[in-house]
Amino acid sequence: MQSTQGNGLKRFAAGGAKQDAFHVVGGEGLEALGKSPAIVIGEGYATVDTLSQALGFPAVAAFDSGNLPSVARLLREKFPDKPFIIAGDNDLHQELTDGRNPGNEKAQEAAKLVNGTAVFPIFAPGEQTYPVTLDPVTPLKARSGNLSDDQKAAIAQMKNFTDFNDLATKSAYGMGGVERQLINVVNRIIEQCEIKQQQVYDEKIEQSQLQRKAMKI
Repeated sequence: MQSTQGNGLKRFAAGGAKQDAFHVVGGEGLEALGKSPAIVIGEGYATVDTLSQALGFPAVAAFDSGNLPSVARLLREKFPDKPFIIAGDNDLHQELTDGRNPGNEKAQEAAKLVNGTAVFPIFAPGEQTYPVTLDPVTPLKARSGNLSDDQKAAIAQMKNFTDFNDLATKSAYGMGGVERQLINVVNRIIEQCEIKQQQVYDEKIEQSQLQRKAMKI
């Protein structure tokens, strides 16, 4: 269970279990995923709601980056033949302040774990980039607290542009940007998976026919 406060702050219920848990957005649980052409997994509920709306089929919320690999692994066991797309957050602001990008790292890890594809939102120029006119920020500077007001404002700006929901609701690209960036990629992955499955099926039929011929001989 997770609550979202008016200022956007998210909190999990004390004593709740998050690891390996997920929520299907846009459909009723595993049955809905079974009818979907692909398994698309993202972090937060709002992000995954945006993904589901753009794609027209259910998607899965893992609730944070650390849970992406676990959820992807569990769903791969359930749906071994479906293509997997991990729609990750791109936490560029944390690269500056912490020296790491957990959204990107965990999405890549999850995709690799299930032989899937990781995709990330692309924002309009200037929305997610740190201004070149300001002094660079390093994790050491950030930890020391010696950042100017302009540097803090720039980092706060970057923090507003990390996921596909931000792309839909805050970026100049809007929901149209989400659709342009996602639909073609996902459709191509689905098509490639279908072609591969057809090839495997054709090979099995061919092998079966050869075996029958061999038995007749």
